[in-house]
Amino acid sequence: MALIPSFPDVHFGFGALKELAPELQRRGVDRPLILTDAGLVQAGVCQKVCDALAPGTRATVFDGIPENPTVAGVERALIAYRSGACNGVVAVGGGSVLDSGKALRILAHQGGRLLDYLSEPALIGKPEVPLITIPTTAGTGAEVTFGGGIHPQPDAPALGLRSPHARPDVAICAPELTLTLPPRLTAATGMDALTHCVEGFLSTRDNPPTRAVALDGIARAVRYVGRATADGEDREARAQMLMAALQGGMSIYLGLGPIHALSVAFGDGPLHHGTLVTVAMPAVMRFYNGLQGGGLERVAEAMNLTPDRDAGCRIADAVARMNGELGLPATVRQMGYKKTDLGRMVDEALRSYFNLTAPRQPTREDYARLVAEVLG
Repeated sequence: MALIPSFPDVHFGFGALKELAPELQRRGVDRPLILTDAGLVQAGVCQKVCDALAPGTRATVFDGIPENPTVAGVERALIAYRSGACNGVVAVGGGSVLDSGKALRILAHQGGRLLDYLSEPALIGKPEVPLITIPTTAGTGAEVTFGGGIHPQPDAPALGLRSPHARPDVAICAPELTLTLPPRLTAATGMDALTHCVEGFLSTRDNPPTRAVALDGIARAVRYVGRATADGEDREARAQMLMAALQGGMSIYLGLGPIHALSVAFGDGPLHHGTLVTVAMPAVMRFYNGLQGGGLERVAEAMNLTPDRDAGCRIADAVARMNGELGLPATVRQMGYKKTDLGRMVDEALRSYFNLTAPRQPTREDYARLVAEVLG
């Protein structure tokens, strides 16, 4: 059995933002960099975080993180961190911001080039820069994970940032911060959480406690993603989806699989990650159909589907139906992807480290079929 992972501390629930000031004070942070994006500043979410800081805290706000995290975005954030003489990072946003925060804490402590740490994770040492994550989307689970993806260039596939030293110190999960998330992003990030739970549960790493978390996250996401998308003010649905996202982040510790490998293949778009993975999910579930061990049947049960020998196909059909009902695309072409170099896409998917924990690892021929199906 795999080791039971150690997750960051988590404050969860409406009003959890009140824990920010004590957590910063506990770590001696009085000059935090508030890392976010321009949309969250305009929506007033960043101001809510600033209002939760203790009196006398001298915060610097950097809102230049793009929709998909880039090396250049992190490097610009580092300039702001140093200019403000900051001594800690508070990352407020979706997966792009939260993953950028992990990279920033490494650079702020160790210096050097981010590309070196992306290519050689062993270079990453234990950082002395505190990192607190505050998610504003319910999907990526990046608030508790030990890695992420950073694009060297906006039109290049992401490179993995993977190190236990990248893991945040504390996650503050306040559902009220997700209330302004638009319907399409609510749907895409919610389905992202579902894929994390499914791939984590099906992983070859045997860890019953974390697999139980993943299974519960599957049921939660399937039940509430439609409600949260249809009515952003549905506080129960928002809280349940934020919990499903957190459970998805915990599930990632078990590993992922071909769904995320395919997202790497199309990651030079750039396209929204959450939408990419849910578009890829039906094809992979059909590829898994007939998988031995009962994992697909357990997933089907959690989704209120018939847990029979065709569970993989039933899951695929259910996800495709959910995507349609949520207004999400059915193919990558429908997302606006124009490239046609299929060989390169297959190569990217085949060499992805996400394949390492897949219960059935696709061959080159398998990926050729999967890429063609997902591409559309």
